[in-house]
Amino acid sequence: MRLKGALHVHSTLSRDGTMTIEELAEWYVERGYQFIAIGEHSEDMSEEKVEILKRQSAGHSRDGFCIIPGIEYFCTAGIHIFGLGALGLTRETNPVIVAEEIRTQGGLAILAHPDLYNWDCAPELLKAVNAVEIWNVRYDGKYLPSAQGPAALHRMRRVNPQLLAIAGQDLHGKAGFYDVAVQTEAEDLTPEAVRSNLLRGNYVIKSPLFQTTARANFSSLKSTFLRVGSWQLGNLRKARDFFRRWSP
Repeated sequence: MRLKGALHVHSTLSRDGTMTIEELAEWYVERGYQFIAIGEHSEDMSEEKVEILKRQSAGHSRDGFCIIPGIEYFCTAGIHIFGLGALGLTRETNPVIVAEEIRTQGGLAILAHPDLYNWDCAPELLKAVNAVEIWNVRYDGKYLPSAQGPAALHRMRRVNPQLLAIAGQDLHGKAGFYDVAVQTEAEDLTPEAVRSNLLRGNYVIKSPLFQTTARANFSSLKSTFLRVGSWQLGNLRKARDFFRRWSP
């Protein structure tokens, strides 16, 4: 069956989330999604809250929809690693060790919003993670991935040829939603089946304006489209902000 999912979603268990897990489930079901992967901020979590996350994720899953609980780990130098399917709390802040611990738990270690680090990551970290967010809706924008993504991902794959490209909505509330999905084919709709497919790179990233595979082998045409599209969107945002600033 074809499954449509949203990755890197926050609930009110994170300090800046505005939707409960129940509200997230209803919101995404109404929009045709079959799964979501939650990543609550590690600095907001405790063992008690992890149990709540596990219980509510299972409780609000249903026929045709499942929730995969996980944690977004805050590491040194402001680096965030989204542990899809990982729930073990740790005091470790070295991102390399955190990524390795996520993988030991059977989770997917994803380098979150690399645009915030100017796509500059230590080789050891690139070897430790499974995937990198070439599109983080919250920071890169709603309509297209980062224009730096194609060239940056190519450089990163010189260090780790197995590195996967992935998209995260980084949703904190309804206003931040855009229909950027990870689509996969699986026989069963379970967290284990979805996670296994993602780990193997059996998925595509899809939005109304953009589509690519987990390998994200950008053609020169697609790379040009991203650069031109991002430039145009940037100009539109500047014009919007200007008129908002000066409108009565």
